[in-house]
Amino acid sequence: MIRSQLLAVVRDLLVHEGPHAVTLEAVAHRTNVTKGGLQHHFRSKQALLDALSEQLFEEFEQSYDRALQQEADTPGRHARAYIRTCFDGQADCNRVDTQRAIGLLALTSPACRERWHATMQAALAADGPDADTANLLLVCRLAGDGFWFAQMLDVYELGAQRQADLLALLLKLCGGGARP
Repeated sequence: MIRSQLLAVVRDLLVHEGPHAVTLEAVAHRTNVTKGGLQHHFRSKQALLDALSEQLFEEFEQSYDRALQQEADTPGRHARAYIRTCFDGQADCNRVDTQRAIGLLALTSPACRERWHATMQAALAADGPDADTANLLLVCRLAGDGFWFAQMLDVYELGAQRQADLLALLLKLCGGGARP
């Protein structure tokens, strides 16, 4: 329980004040925990950021796994699940504060970038050996990423119907059925 409270404060500091604001002192102060109590759970600022990164990966992976289980085992399955995850407004990994935390960690942490890279490389491998199909699925994934980043930055005002239409179009391009 205390661990999740500490990570919630780290996420809040990171998103609202920036990486420089995440200090052991600031986290301890905001959670009314002694610095020694905090260090019982996390020895350093980097340990806090690594734990938050791990938590965010778990949230993404849970959403992705749920979407993957709902997809038929046909070509494009992994790309469709990924795109569904990007568009899932109910998923923890798509809350704006979470998106911003992921973005900031990816920009500032080489270990986080490396993990995302490895995760995406494994996902791309599931798209199969045919170059044309793999390229089409990558274009769809990139569109899903663009949607995700646009939501994070509040770039476009897209109503629910337009979002559903874009999702359906991307799923169709990935060889998916009509189920949005």
